[in-house]
Amino acid sequence: MSPGRLLLMLALGAAALAPGLSFAEEGRSAAPARDEELFRRALQAELDRALTELRLPGEAAPWYVSYDLIDGMYATYFADMGAVMQDDLDVHRVLRVEVRAGDPSFDSANFESFSGGGVVTRSLPLDADEIAVRRVAWLATDRAYKDAVEQLSRKEAALESRRSSKPLPPAMAPAEPVKTPPATPPVFNPELVGEAVEHLSAVLGEYGELEAGQVVGRDWQGTRLLLSSDGMALSQPTGLTVIRVEATLRHEDGSRMRDARWWVVTDTTQLPPLAEMEAEVREMADWLIGLKTAPVVEEYLGPVLFEGPAAVELFSQLGGAELMGTPPAWSGMGDLGEAPEPRPPGRVGRRLLPVGWRVVDDPTEPGLPGSFVYDHDGVPAQAVVLVEDGVVRDLLNSRIPASAESRSNGHGRSLAGDRKEAMLGAVRVTPSRERSERALRRAALRLARQTGQDRVLVIRRLEPPAMTEGFDVFFSGEGPPPGLTPPYEAYMLYADGREEPVRGLSFVGVDRRALRDIAMAGQVQPWVGALDVQPGPSRFHIGAIGGIPVAWAVPPVLVEEIELVGNAGGEKREIPRPPAEAPSTSSPPTAPSPQD
Repeated sequence: MSPGRLLLMLALGAAALAPGLSFAEEGRSAAPARDEELFRRALQAELDRALTELRLPGEAAPWYVSYDLIDGMYATYFADMGAVMQDDLDVHRVLRVEVRAGDPSFDSANFESFSGGGVVTRSLPLDADEIAVRRVAWLATDRAYKDAVEQLSRKEAALESRRSSKPLPPAMAPAEPVKTPPATPPVFNPELVGEAVEHLSAVLGEYGELEAGQVVGRDWQGTRLLLSSDGMALSQPTGLTVIRVEATLRHEDGSRMRDARWWVVTDTTQLPPLAEMEAEVREMADWLIGLKTAPVVEEYLGPVLFEGPAAVELFSQLGGAELMGTPPAWSGMGDLGEAPEPRPPGRVGRRLLPVGWRVVDDPTEPGLPGSFVYDHDGVPAQAVVLVEDGVVRDLLNSRIPASAESRSNGHGRSLAGDRKEAMLGAVRVTPSRERSERALRRAALRLARQTGQDRVLVIRRLEPPAMTEGFDVFFSGEGPPPGLTPPYEAYMLYADGREEPVRGLSFVGVDRRALRDIAMAGQVQPWVGALDVQPGPSRFHIGAIGGIPVAWAVPPVLVEEIELVGNAGGEKREIPRPPAEAPSTSSPPTAPSPQD
């Protein structure tokens, strides 16, 4: 038995003896002992007390209070080049408290400040003790209310010098109360993840040419309980299983080349067979080693074919923000003569894709990483036709309104203490016509010939934002930002079918308009799970196993023109040999005297 497996079994045994924990009889699954009725009683009592007793003299009272309890178990594994470095199993029982001070027409929320803004997260005790739960909830609610009062004061001060004829939207869009019985948590079976992480890491350890090879995995299964002052009493299961493999190779010129594979599913039963995952990891390692002889293309301007995972990142990174209806939080900055008018990033009526294309987000489709019945606001999930005939027809909304008419369509989700903003769930992108892979490649080569080239660039994988190591800042007057993360896997396709891997490429000035330049699409691929958050800088910091699950089904696409530049980068790691000494013709040096 490996040391990692022994540590896991010891952790499981210790957890089984810990108060408040019990194990499922089926297999070696584990789940914390839960008494949701106790949590409901305790939290409802504190919610009622906050609405009636929580008030600072001379300050606005809380008009909205919500408690989100995330209760379950997680296991995290990390291995490096065949060595298990970490296996951690623990209970996750965290309470998110949100308090809004003011009234439904104007409150403390949706304003950026350095304080907590009325949202506080706290860990709840593992023992099912009602008094202990109430104490944690009360202290967290008190802190959240004080932060909300402070933020309301800042928001009012920022508005004093603003003038506008348009009224501000209400503080929160209405929603029908939902009440459900306690949910049953999914089966928690972390050993499958631990075995996969250990095995895949051992596979990477066989490749001595690699500089690094890391595997991280997590299994999380539990429930989400929402209680709020507007009548929500919702309990639903939640779960996520993710394994991510990353390898690095250092080229002779000093450049650092990376590649990755990942699997994001709802639970361990949806993981592919271990042999299939191993085959993908070996394919990744062989690709990296093959890049040792791959050339660096100085620049490329012409058609680009995005295959499989690269097509998912293309639509996610360029099109995701264009489908969001949640306005950004107001910062209090800007023109002093105008009141803030929240404008969501998405615009209904904008052409996003070619004629005939359709985009639908349907989180009600079961069994997908981005599937759910109710969003984090307690609103029932809805299928939304976002793009019809290439034009944006609707946007995803949470309960954060952009206007008085705004209503949630069941897509509000968040991480920890973040705002519950609209976010993609299960997105299917359908072209006007699906073509075969052969037709797609022929069309790509034909477009390349029109630009005087005998080859076309094909990109198989792009770096996910969560795996990005560098974060560039651009100032006015500088060149355009890349717009897309750099390719992990790219090659030149020639007319005779030859494929030549290339490296060191990065994009130049790509934005959403590239989606309108799609010349042809292949067949829609099977669903792919991913981890993400709302579009913005935060998606670059969620880490390898962080984020919110999303599912994509997209076709490979041929874009008419994209610009990329190549750069090997890095410095050679070998220290050059010193030059050979020339034979001396002078007399040998004399021995030093005692005075020297």
